[in-house]
Amino acid sequence: LKHKHPAQVEVTARQPPISCTAMAMALFLCLQATSAAAETGLRGAERGLSVACPAGAGRPVAGAPCRNCPEGTWSSDSDEFCQRCPAGTWSDVRGVSSLEGCNACPAGTWSSQVGAIAPTACMACDPGRWSDQPGLAASYQCTRCPAGTWSNQSGATSGSVCTQCGAGKWSSETAASSEETCHACAPGRFSTEAGAAHPGSCLACAPGTWSSAEGASSQEVCRACPAGTWSPAEGAIVPGTCVSCSQGRWSSEVGAYRQSTCTACAPGTYSSQQGATAASTCQLCGSGTYQPIEAAAAEALCIPCAVGNYSSGLGQSSCSFCPAGSYGDSFGLTKCTACPEGTWTAKHGSIRADLCASWIKPPAENQGSSAEALFP
Repeated sequence: LKHKHPAQVEVTARQPPISCTAMAMALFLCLQATSAAAETGLRGAERGLSVACPAGAGRPVAGAPCRNCPEGTWSSDSDEFCQRCPAGTWSDVRGVSSLEGCNACPAGTWSSQVGAIAPTACMACDPGRWSDQPGLAASYQCTRCPAGTWSNQSGATSGSVCTQCGAGKWSSETAASSEETCHACAPGRFSTEAGAAHPGSCLACAPGTWSSAEGASSQEVCRACPAGTWSPAEGAIVPGTCVSCSQGRWSSEVGAYRQSTCTACAPGTYSSQQGATAASTCQLCGSGTYQPIEAAAAEALCIPCAVGNYSSGLGQSSCSFCPAGSYGDSFGLTKCTACPEGTWTAKHGSIRADLCASWIKPPAENQGSSAEALFP
């Protein structure tokens, strides 16, 4: 103390001593206050930069000045950033102030592009599709032409462009773009329906008919099987399906579909003709023969009368016994031989001359009659 100024010694004597702990606490509080002030200031600055821009303007990035929205975007007065025009719309001007300022792609078109800046972004609906609604955002939103129709027109705005497949054709394909998708009805079938969507619309030609025509639009193409034939098949495609009536039968019916329409030749007749169309084809068996069955197919089936029998007429179904007083000693007789004068047979159907005997007397009603009279 003896080296210091007296006044200095006096001031120093009046100050209380400062500990190291107090000094550290003061320094901490000072730093904390400085940090809080800095944070508060930063938040305030941020709040100042997040203010919305005027309608039609926006910030390119956070903190940047507001600028007019570029083409393909828009903003309202509550937006800080410009919004892109949605898919299905476009805008080629700056500063658009509402979503309504984004122009919708016209009917018949679509666009999946967000923020489009020109109408060229709108793509036409594909052939086979159409749309009468503006602002479509995807190609699948274009309506498909239904099954049974087609259209090769792009950008169509009405379903009227969907052309029906013609009668005699069908298509199960939707959004078809070519008439080639219309399939012709197969031979043996026809369809009067336009715009048919499935092959079941092609109706089969009825049994007894056939058609080789493809894509037929009328039942008139189904040609009837001719007389003398029949067919049980539906949808027949060749005349060979018409089966001829067998030998010994005939049919005058056109378009027959049952075998029973083939009528059998009567007993006593035959026919070797296949596919006969009239009863006149059934030929009579000759005299001296008989035919006991129907539908005989050959003259060889006309059976010669057995010995002791005869057949004098044509087309007989049975032979007659030689009457008493006569005999038949060979096959296929047309008349029997009378017993010699003064002789008779014991019964009808005699097969030999020696069966004629003198001790056998004819019935009273035949006595006195000549053999020629009894067996002409």
